[in-house]
Amino acid sequence: MKLELARYITQWSSVKYIRAETDCMMFIFCWHDVRFGTNKNLSLYRKYSNHSEAVRFARNFVTMPSWLSSNGYKKLTAKNPKLKDGDIVLIERKHIDDLLLVFNNSLYTMDEERGLIRIVPSVVKYDTVWRQA
Repeated sequence: MKLELARYITQWSSVKYIRAETDCMMFIFCWHDVRFGTNKNLSLYRKYSNHSEAVRFARNFVTMPSWLSSNGYKKLTAKNPKLKDGDIVLIERKHIDDLLLVFNNSLYTMDEERGLIRIVPSVVKYDTVWRQA
C-alpha cells in the first residue's frame, strides 16, 4: 500500500483545487476508490460549485464520520493514536469538515489556494483518526 499511496499523492501534486472535483473530500474519496477499486467519488463529483452549495451538500448528503463509518473505517478511540499510512484525520468544522490523509508521518490535503499541501501532524489539532478495518 505504501508505494500505491506514494504514487497517488504524487499524481495530485500538480492538480489545481476545484470544488467537487479536486477538493479535500474528493482527495479522500478518490484515494478510497484507488485503494479498494470502488467508485465512491461519483456520489460527490460536481455536486456543488461554491462554498455555500458545498455546505448545503455536506449537511444534506452525509456527514464525513458517517461516510467513513459506512465505508469500513473505524474511529480510533485511543487518545493521540500513532498515525499509520492511509489513516484519515478528521478536523470537525462548523460547516464542512476537513479530511487529511496520512503518509510518511505527514498529513496531506487539498488547499483551495495552494492545491496539495503537506502538514506536520504536530501542528494540527484534529478531532478523530479513522483507519480502514
